[in-house]
Amino acid sequence: MGKLGIIAGGGELPHVGMQEALLAGEDPVFLAIKESDFEPRQYSDRTIPVHITQIGKILKTIQKEKIDHILMLGKVRKDLLFQGLKFDLKALSILAKTINRNDYPIFLAIADEFESMGVKVISQKKYLSSLLLGEGRYTPKKFSSQELKDISFGMEYAEKMADLDIGQMVVVCDESVIAVEAVEGTDATIRRGGEYTKKNGSAVVCKSAKSKQDERFDLPTIGIHTLQVMKESQCRTLCIKEGETLVVNPKEVISFATAHKINFVVLGPSGVKKLNGSQKKIP
Repeated sequence: MGKLGIIAGGGELPHVGMQEALLAGEDPVFLAIKESDFEPRQYSDRTIPVHITQIGKILKTIQKEKIDHILMLGKVRKDLLFQGLKFDLKALSILAKTINRNDYPIFLAIADEFESMGVKVISQKKYLSSLLLGEGRYTPKKFSSQELKDISFGMEYAEKMADLDIGQMVVVCDESVIAVEAVEGTDATIRRGGEYTKKNGSAVVCKSAKSKQDERFDLPTIGIHTLQVMKESQCRTLCIKEGETLVVNPKEVISFATAHKINFVVLGPSGVKKLNGSQKKIP
């Protein structure tokens, strides 16, 4: 096996991927996107800065470093496409192949470009499996029948929005969609939903992958910051999908949720049936 290249945006995921890849015996290197808030930390000797607008140079770097498999991890703001950035010819040719400027077609076009060079784009789950949780309720409070209805309703609509490539999150209350994620991102969606539901404090935040998610990119992700924004916005329940949504620092997330009385649940094949069973624990 050749070298692993981690195309790295902001957040914790690139670092988790780097640590897990090293433990697995890989020789990984970060291709760190300058337009993100990526920080190399202790891996500066394994970091090569790249511009997201200069795909041609990225491809040359991949060839120079003898990279033969790629992991795409971390946040890059979608609104960069609307900031008047100057893309190189290779980037423009890739964008020209997409059916629209939504995330999924762009990721697919980039992945196809890598594959045409003999560089395999691997599943994000390969080195992030420790961040996937099984179905169940991870916080103490059991749910009322209305809360269970909102969870089921919200997850259905979150998946529909993901399938339409609009966003991965909705905020619901009383079986009504209050806010839908789009280009503004998760935090703004939660805050907007909270503005309309603060009086009763019963908003449910639901995040979902597509029904047929490509595991190579854009798996939904939550972390403590998500819960901090929920706390500020008085949104009371967070629901994600089993095996599809990454939880950064799971134990810390669950501790924070419990301490601040935020309900945290993972919906699986059983639907809402298991959510009022015994509280789940992380081994």
